[in-house]
Amino acid sequence: MKLVVCGNHPLDQLVEWTVSKFSDVKSRGDSVQRSLGHPRSAEFLGKVIHIETVNDVHEIDISFPVPDVKAMYRSDPFDHISHFLGYKGEGSIIAYLKQQGWATSLSVGADTAYNYGFYEFTVSVSATPEGLEHYEDILRVVFAYVQMLLSSGPQEWVQQEMASMKKIDFDNRTKSRALVVALGYTHLIHNEYVAPEHVLSKECAYEKFNYDDILHCLSFINPDNFRVFLCAAKHKSTECLEIEPYFSAAYHVGGISADLLRELASNTMHVEGLSLPERNLSIPDDFSIKNTNMLGAAAVLRPTLLKLNDNFELWFKQDDQFSSPKGSISLGIYVPNVNSSPQNNIMSDLYCNMLNSKLLEDLHNFVRAERLRSFKVDDTQLSMHISKYRQNYANIANDPPSQLCAVYKRYITSTSEWHHQLLESELAKITPAKLQAHIDSLFDVTYTKMCMVGNFDEAEALKVADNVQTIIKSTPNLGYNLCQPREYNIEAGYYVYQMQLPNEDSVNSAVHSSIYCGPITDKRETAILEILEALVSELVLRVEGESNPMYVTLHINKFIHDMQQSLLDMSDEQFTNRVQSLVKQYQEGVKSISHEAGKYSVEVNNGTYDFGKNIAMAKLLQSIIKEELLEFWNKYINPSTAPVYTRVDVQMWSTKIWRPTESDIKTYPVKTLALYGCLHSEGNESLDIGKVDEFITTAIAAHKEHPETSDSADLLLAALKGASLSASGAMYTTGESAERATHTGTSLELAIKEHETFGNYADVSHTNFATIGMDKTPDGLWLMTDYRKFQATQSMYGSELPAEVLVPKYSS
Repeated sequence: MKLVVCGNHPLDQLVEWTVSKFSDVKSRGDSVQRSLGHPRSAEFLGKVIHIETVNDVHEIDISFPVPDVKAMYRSDPFDHISHFLGYKGEGSIIAYLKQQGWATSLSVGADTAYNYGFYEFTVSVSATPEGLEHYEDILRVVFAYVQMLLSSGPQEWVQQEMASMKKIDFDNRTKSRALVVALGYTHLIHNEYVAPEHVLSKECAYEKFNYDDILHCLSFINPDNFRVFLCAAKHKSTECLEIEPYFSAAYHVGGISADLLRELASNTMHVEGLSLPERNLSIPDDFSIKNTNMLGAAAVLRPTLLKLNDNFELWFKQDDQFSSPKGSISLGIYVPNVNSSPQNNIMSDLYCNMLNSKLLEDLHNFVRAERLRSFKVDDTQLSMHISKYRQNYANIANDPPSQLCAVYKRYITSTSEWHHQLLESELAKITPAKLQAHIDSLFDVTYTKMCMVGNFDEAEALKVADNVQTIIKSTPNLGYNLCQPREYNIEAGYYVYQMQLPNEDSVNSAVHSSIYCGPITDKRETAILEILEALVSELVLRVEGESNPMYVTLHINKFIHDMQQSLLDMSDEQFTNRVQSLVKQYQEGVKSISHEAGKYSVEVNNGTYDFGKNIAMAKLLQSIIKEELLEFWNKYINPSTAPVYTRVDVQMWSTKIWRPTESDIKTYPVKTLALYGCLHSEGNESLDIGKVDEFITTAIAAHKEHPETSDSADLLLAALKGASLSASGAMYTTGESAERATHTGTSLELAIKEHETFGNYADVSHTNFATIGMDKTPDGLWLMTDYRKFQATQSMYGSELPAEVLVPKYSS
């Protein structure tokens, strides 16, 4: 066992606690399992393994068994090799593969985490469909690059560059959470070769360049020592007939052709366009601190607006807390037509991804900012990116049900979200000429928000801002085009959106419930909601399972009722402790320059400019009393008392369970549908849903007649737990398990509770949505059939007002 204790208490106190708490843990000695030699023997090499995946992916993994080099941590030879093979600049493997339209990304490295005695070195390629078909050509490119590396030999200047960058990162690293630090070092100290004095500084503990170590490790990256995995949902020329026993994945193992292996092993491998990286001329060497007067001075807790005109604002804050040479520049360019249509949305996104891909190559030398304006669409690159987009959209169908619920909730309530199927349909309409025309006009009208925080001075900030404006050269974007994405102001009512899961193999369903709690502009109610959110998050887990969503909804309603009682039972001490915990979070200072810059950028980009909101929220939280929580709960969350109860549920239904028809939804309340779904899942498919509804009505009446003893209801519940209903309504004994009986019995209990607690939602909504095709349940829930028609009937929340009038320090 290895132990790391990390905290802000004195070292002697940490030692005392550690000794007292862990001394009784008995040592089992060195229990780490070690492998004598690599488990990947020769019989597994020279193979190509086709694997069928659930998601639509095209992955190529070239895997090399290599030795364990933990003892070489001071020279880290595989890091040196990864630097070359994973290089992303001009002449690199990935740059070449992108030019051919064969790959979108590449990662390289040795898997060293938990292996003792062996490593696995892998070159992973995220390929296009064409790239997967050209996997042999991709092998040729990789081994041609390896031969170039062998010919040139390990380079000491590369090791020096890597050591310099690691030392810079180590010397200027930002503060991390104690838990993250502890977890990281716990893993590290399991490496028995790392000297105690190097534990904290291992990442920059490079010693003298070791040519022989690197050459020795590089010798394992050869054509006689690898196998390749091809992963895709479908393989054109290979049928996967073998089934893996644990995950039931279909696969096929074949051999790499002898001719190809001979070609890869020849010393004449050459691919035009590949080249090794040149020296990095942009490694920083000036670490001087601009602000030398920060010691003892109070930190300024907001940025200064240096410049403001019709299409530009510049915010600046010099570092006055961290004495770090780091800085952060946030640049937001607002253009009016980015999200004006699905096609504009996806063309803008394509442009950003293609630009990022190109800039990634340039970053290995010097970024040319002019690319923003002079970008030219490459047909091959566009085709490759569109293929990747189609793949990503197709894979949304395989997302977990709970994740899909969250996606569709955003579709329903946000004005800025386009449905992924709508975006996918636009891909076929995008041509290189159309995308080029969109890019050429994209920056004609702009408004730019820039925030510079860290080791800069005002003169530098103003110079950068001038350069940005010179490059963009645009007409001012009018203020009304700068409004943030807005949410729909859903009118009072209980609305449900149901959807069958597109993944027919999924056995799980899910429910996402959203209850509206007033406008965000009410700061006091926002503070109350913060406290409630903290309390509820301690009790709730996001879950998905095999139960039908109607049944899960009854559980959610029960939680809403029971949570109210929990608030009533909460002691003053518990309330105070929770509030103080929140206050401490809001009073906590920023941890790094990037943390500080991020907070300011959010306020600037949102147009709220409320830089002191954390301090204000901390004060507001301290003024909240427990009774206000109950008042808030009854005002918004408890449907029995809320004057304007507003709720939206998104339900994802598995194809493996019974789902109510449109007629069922119009005829029967949720509690009947929930109970019937439970009975149906237990093999009672022939039951008459009308008889089940009558059964629930009888049970509710019996419970109402004898609430003090519930004898009649208990008898009915016992009967239901031990029996099922026939199609004619008669009882017959079944052999169902106690677990299933409890599931059905719980559903009946929840149905009775639902009737007692919440009753009917019919009086909540006063709009007849039937005219747009929505169905209403007998208990007053509105079922959306087309959420876009529903959106068209709703108003929108206004943008939040700025916290201050903007007055620049300097005139434009």
